[in-house]
Amino acid sequence: MSKEIWHKRFIYARDHLCLYPAPEPLPRTRKFWLVMGLIALAVLVFCVFYISYLTTQQTAFQTNAEDFGIMDQAIWNTIHGHMLHQTICTSLGDTNCVGPAGFVRFAIHFEPILFPISLLYFIWSDPRVLLVLQTVVVALGAFPAFWLARLRLRNEWLAGVFALIYLIYPAQLQASTDEFHAVTMTAALLLFTLYFMYTRQTLWFFVFALLSMACKEEIPIVVATFGLWSLVFQRRWRSGLAVVVVSILWFVVTTKVIMPHFSPTGQALLSTRYNGAGGSGSLLQQALHPLTFLHTYLFDASHRAYIHDILAPAGYIPKPHGGGLFYLPLLAPWILVMATPSLLINLLSTNPQQYSGLFHYNAEIVPVIIFATIESLVVVRWLTHVGLAAITRHREAQNRPFAHLLSAEGLLRRPQVVSLVLISLLTLAVVFSSLRTDYYFHGQLPFSISFQWPQTSAHTDLAQRFLAMIPADASVSAQNKLVPHLSHRESIYMFPYADGQNSQKEGQAEYILLDVTGDIYPYFESQLYTHEVKKVLASGQYGIVAAQDGYLLLKRGLAAPAILSSPTTSAGQQHDLDALLFNLPTSFCSNIYVPQSEIQNPLHVDFKQPDGQKLHLVGFQVGASSPFSRTNGYGTLTTYWRVDSSVKTPIQLQILLKGSDGREYLTSTDMPDLSWCPAQTWQPGSLVRLTSRTFNLQKSSIPNGLAQMSITLLPQAQTSSTIMDVQARLPVQVLNAPVTVIANQNTNALQLMPITIVN
Repeated sequence: MSKEIWHKRFIYARDHLCLYPAPEPLPRTRKFWLVMGLIALAVLVFCVFYISYLTTQQTAFQTNAEDFGIMDQAIWNTIHGHMLHQTICTSLGDTNCVGPAGFVRFAIHFEPILFPISLLYFIWSDPRVLLVLQTVVVALGAFPAFWLARLRLRNEWLAGVFALIYLIYPAQLQASTDEFHAVTMTAALLLFTLYFMYTRQTLWFFVFALLSMACKEEIPIVVATFGLWSLVFQRRWRSGLAVVVVSILWFVVTTKVIMPHFSPTGQALLSTRYNGAGGSGSLLQQALHPLTFLHTYLFDASHRAYIHDILAPAGYIPKPHGGGLFYLPLLAPWILVMATPSLLINLLSTNPQQYSGLFHYNAEIVPVIIFATIESLVVVRWLTHVGLAAITRHREAQNRPFAHLLSAEGLLRRPQVVSLVLISLLTLAVVFSSLRTDYYFHGQLPFSISFQWPQTSAHTDLAQRFLAMIPADASVSAQNKLVPHLSHRESIYMFPYADGQNSQKEGQAEYILLDVTGDIYPYFESQLYTHEVKKVLASGQYGIVAAQDGYLLLKRGLAAPAILSSPTTSAGQQHDLDALLFNLPTSFCSNIYVPQSEIQNPLHVDFKQPDGQKLHLVGFQVGASSPFSRTNGYGTLTTYWRVDSSVKTPIQLQILLKGSDGREYLTSTDMPDLSWCPAQTWQPGSLVRLTSRTFNLQKSSIPNGLAQMSITLLPQAQTSSTIMDVQARLPVQVLNAPVTVIANQNTNALQLMPITIVN
């Protein structure tokens, strides 16, 4: 057989094996521009809403040191001569707290896109510019989602719905509202990459591939899978292979040369996340035991829940008795496979946040899911046509009565109509599924259960006064929520790092700024946080510059505050730090005093102290919904007290839940105001507000069903082992209260309201 014949057969086979030839263009009709206009309007609404939401979070002190403060400091330092230098870390748990001098960010993540982003600081030197940029870039991803869906589905209206699906997709919204991360922008950049890859626009394919890879060190592996896909399914040998080679070289140079070079330890500082679950050896060692490996990283409940949380919004058919029957994107596994690198990076990490379905870790997965969902509808359309054609042939072959009616005029002869109706219904189902997930699962849409618009207050406004007292070139150790407002400096730390209570005195901060009423991260227990603050005050190294409304500004070298009371341990040799009472300015506790008009749910209940004095509860407010979820429900309790005379005995307040089984369950004793402004310091003739820290029931064994939220008062000296001693509680008497507020004389517990506990 001649070479020409073989060559012709090869060309024929090649053409017929090409699954994704160059797409046939569609005319830009009036319908196209109408849908484009609607998408542009949706993008504008998205930008206005989320820019307002995120920048208000910053104004309301609801952003965090990790990672917003980190990103801001690294970018600000770059334009001030210190390339991507950062000093912020969590000294209680991070592996990157290698020293107070800090390090170049490339030791953690390789994000060269931050260099051009830093130029924005010459226009507006404010961390909010990062939130604006990220929101706009992410929103623009709606356009390639529309263009790609239009070419595949050949329908402008269905394609326009996919632009909406992208904008409301839960994983995208989780990433977009998780402050600022360069990798979040890949939600849009990779969608542009996929679109230009599919339409064979090589130059723009490379441009957006490079922009995507510049966002994080792992993205080159994602882009490499795009190149492999193009090579296999589009037969674009040169461009596909070039993308693969460039991506792999980028990844190797980044992880083996650049990041180790900038790391103080010689390896990427976050690489310990992949040393094996629970420190049980390397991933390679665990992979030698495949069953254990699969159970650990794929089949256990948390990892399976992660897969569900990522895929379910794109279309999920549940089984009648629980569990999942099918995820729509699985109809296009040859598309979904491009998400494998990102999924593995998250599933194999020892950091549970990466497989929680929350935060920014899934931004690069969203474009692949959008493409896979579009392609699944293409598969459904093809299957519909094939199925109807087969049914038609079968009926005609059987020569059944009335078959000619079905064949000539029935739906069997109009597969386009049937398939259009079917994929339209499936598209609407994806919209519904995304909205449903947004509603229930930590959603970031205005109607979501957990969504709250950030609020400023007189307390947050006061923070600006304390920030202004700190010199611009001073080193500062500040509380989590305060760091992003102080991060325009070379040395900024998250308390307790650099507070002088360690061996690295050269890294001691000049100033310490705290808000004892605010978020105490990286601590999760108030007792540990309070202990560390009191340790700083007792060290004699810092004195008070200003104190008001729970804010405390300390400066190294000033005279330390005097200790008013100094209980000792049982050995009588050293101070019991937790019981120390310092001579702080009276303005420090100004936050607990409120006017009569602020009291919620007024009542009159007396608690009798051992010396005969009474504490008067005059109002309360429960910040928890009913039903209350034990898995993701959070609540607070605020109580209001009238002070007639000086209180001599320190007290503590318990929040209890009496379960449907009749037992009492301790919910919280975490009242930060009592740690710093104990009852014996309350001013006679005042009204005092006490608010608990947020509590949950994740570690509680309380049964589902109706429970009663109650409070008790008892002496502060009561230990944790005897804290549930009923005899130690102060007697309670209800003088005037709603019918739901009842005093149990047998347990001295005051029932405030019923609440239903659910899973």
